[in-house]
Amino acid sequence: MNIEETAAHLARGRVVDLSKKVMPGNAEGPLDTGKRRYEIQMFTFPPGELMHNIEMESHISTHVEAPSHFVPALHKRSAKDVSEVDLSRFFGMAVVVDCKDLSPRTPIGREVLQRFQVREKDIVLVGKCTHQKEDRCYLAKEGIEYLVQRKIKMVGVDDTVFPENPEFRRKALDKYFTHDLMLSNDIPIIEGLANLAELKKPRFLFFGFPAKMGGLESFPIRAVAIEVDE
Repeated sequence: MNIEETAAHLARGRVVDLSKKVMPGNAEGPLDTGKRRYEIQMFTFPPGELMHNIEMESHISTHVEAPSHFVPALHKRSAKDVSEVDLSRFFGMAVVVDCKDLSPRTPIGREVLQRFQVREKDIVLVGKCTHQKEDRCYLAKEGIEYLVQRKIKMVGVDDTVFPENPEFRRKALDKYFTHDLMLSNDIPIIEGLANLAELKKPRFLFFGFPAKMGGLESFPIRAVAIEVDE
């Protein structure tokens, strides 16, 4: 299949928006972290077109985290910001890890992940847990080690899944194994995915690019799935 045929094939695919919408004064980070700053102020630029000044936090809405978010804090060395991560990390084939049948507070480890045929260079999106608040499932260290071994491109979670063991939330940076093992291996992390329940296929094409923002450890993305019939 040449590039024109591939493009036509994708154009017929089903597009699913996996991003949250963020509005001024109503920005959110990951679930239960409270409101975060996103404010805009309109002004006119000669000869009269409209523009905006923006004040915002970097971890709002559906956002991707680069190695510089975590590696310098824990390991005291420099790491890539969102503008320096290889573009190939932000798109490719993806697999959804459906957690709807897991028990409350299940650690998502190797045994769970092996059910979903994770392949090398996959983007792995984890979510659809049916439990609330502290009963949500979470990514476990052995699961993250497995994904690193599988050489995935990127990992993401929606708000139904804790990216870290909730026992250590806001307590122990050295116990944040997802952030450490992923970002130390240049594997970006997406938080705040939405609409994973809208996906009809276990595998799909995924795109989620941040703007090329030098110096920033995170930035919102427009996360999109394209489901194509085989």
